[in-house]
Amino acid sequence: MPNDDDRMVPSSMSPVTVRHYDRASRTVIDTAPPQPGELEVAPRSAGKGGAWIHQSILGAATWLGTSRAAFGIPLVTFVALLTVLFFRPRQLASTVTVDLHLPSEGAIPAAQPVGGVEPDCQKDPVWCFRYGATGTEFVGGVPYWIFRVMPKIFEDEFKGRGYDRFGFGEDDKAYYHSRPVGRGLFLADSTLHVPLLRTSFALKRVAINCSGCHRGEHETADGKVTYVDGMPNHTADLQGFKRFFSRAFLDERMTGDRLIHEINLALAQEKAPPLTVREQIVYRVILSELKQRGRAATSAWMNLRADNGPGRIDPFNAVKFEVLDAPDDGSAAQIDFPSLWNQREEIRPWHHVDGNTRSSMARNRGSAIGVGAVAMSLPKDDIDAIGRWLDRDLPAPEYPFTAPPPARVSRGRALFVVHCASCHGLYDRQTRTVEQVAGSRYMERIDVGTDPERSKAFMKPAAEALNAFGERRHLWEKNAFRPVKRAGEYLAGPLDGIWARAPYLHNGSVPTLGDLLKPPAPPGELDPDEAQAFRPKQFYRGGRRFDEQNVGWLSTEPMEGERALFLYRAVDANDEPIPGNGNEGHTYGTGLPPADREALVDYLKTL
Repeated sequence: MPNDDDRMVPSSMSPVTVRHYDRASRTVIDTAPPQPGELEVAPRSAGKGGAWIHQSILGAATWLGTSRAAFGIPLVTFVALLTVLFFRPRQLASTVTVDLHLPSEGAIPAAQPVGGVEPDCQKDPVWCFRYGATGTEFVGGVPYWIFRVMPKIFEDEFKGRGYDRFGFGEDDKAYYHSRPVGRGLFLADSTLHVPLLRTSFALKRVAINCSGCHRGEHETADGKVTYVDGMPNHTADLQGFKRFFSRAFLDERMTGDRLIHEINLALAQEKAPPLTVREQIVYRVILSELKQRGRAATSAWMNLRADNGPGRIDPFNAVKFEVLDAPDDGSAAQIDFPSLWNQREEIRPWHHVDGNTRSSMARNRGSAIGVGAVAMSLPKDDIDAIGRWLDRDLPAPEYPFTAPPPARVSRGRALFVVHCASCHGLYDRQTRTVEQVAGSRYMERIDVGTDPERSKAFMKPAAEALNAFGERRHLWEKNAFRPVKRAGEYLAGPLDGIWARAPYLHNGSVPTLGDLLKPPAPPGELDPDEAQAFRPKQFYRGGRRFDEQNVGWLSTEPMEGERALFLYRAVDANDEPIPGNGNEGHTYGTGLPPADREALVDYLKTL
């Protein structure tokens, strides 16, 4: 996180009245955003031990800031670096490890790789995409043994499901027979990539990487699960995951004694000795720091918006409010996790749902910042290697279910040319190219009447602040991001692999393609027969079972086996669109007769 001198607050953001969605009352309220200097920060309390440590650090910092000896510290450091650079230059290229020598670190279960697996991001970007560190562990990571025992301490919430509760369950066996954490998560020491000196802190932490959001799954009729690289992880609840850890460390059950007891039980399961006295002190200090972070409540802005639910995220507002310290503009910028295939410039010269950048570097590094990395923790070379793979090698997945009849596909293609191709182009799976038709608006920003909140979140002040933040830290090119000029505009892009990108529209507000080809529902109550002719105002998200007829996820039942699904609402109790959740707009093809809609959906399966 940037320090106080490093905050980028756009001066052009003036006080305006904004609308907030209150989750408790399910109503929209008008309020004025807080202005710089108006926020009150509650005093931190970390107990006697934490206070002693805090005072000691404060005293040392005061001495360094006032003592004459402080003048010599940077001078001595500079001379030492020059000496090392002249006599032992290779030392600066290596990693300096700060190791607390905790015996419990050696008891962490080792990953069991399949034969021939070489965990190297530069040699194998697919491995890196699935299992590599992305810098999110330094601030957002949780030490392994704390992560391990949380489902035990909060057993009433996890109910035996472990982290599959948040969509981070079992993985396939392509790379590993077993790993100590689930798919979408990685385990690594924290590394700071400081110029001339790379420092690693030997305390393994669990955090989310690229595959946490962009490696999806589908289930066959016999219950077999298949994972797909680059596919939106529609079962992952990142907001729920983040909220759980924020509040769990403040829970009365989360005491130092209980934590140490549960870690010792887990160590016994691994046939390892219990924590030493020194380790117990270390974990008490870590818990004190985690409690302070929970009290800071930097993510409280999320509580003023509708819940994301699984498969959705609000990454740009997270950066604006938590990293750039911009005032809350009231926008509810939730989007569905995007797919990541066919990212090369010939197909996608612009990125993100609003086309805010042409830069792959900004797209990739900015995404890591959006889910918790900081500039110094970002492994730039590794993230860039993943970006080159996405831009060059990852194709859209083929439809894995029953192939549609060729005659209906042909009829559907003709309908697509008339109703859809001017915006989305004609994607050819064999050549991985997009053909444009007469009057094409492919890769242009277009207002089609969909929920405008995401575009509102990236107007000129946000783009300028993000550009300045990245340029100052050498993260991306100057002016890498362009602002949205008019609220409601989104990028018209290709529909490659569209079957795997449900739910639909940029905010995931329509469950299936069949529903997208129906008009938005009018205000007021509808009887069940009438409702069938319109897009649903609510449905369940997070399921793994596919709806082959309509193309999307089965979404009408609240449970999938023993798994409770998330109820998504496009409108509130007063039948008003919930900011960020609206499913209006994009009415192309909604006037087609049912037979034509079915043919069009069959063609879309083949893209």
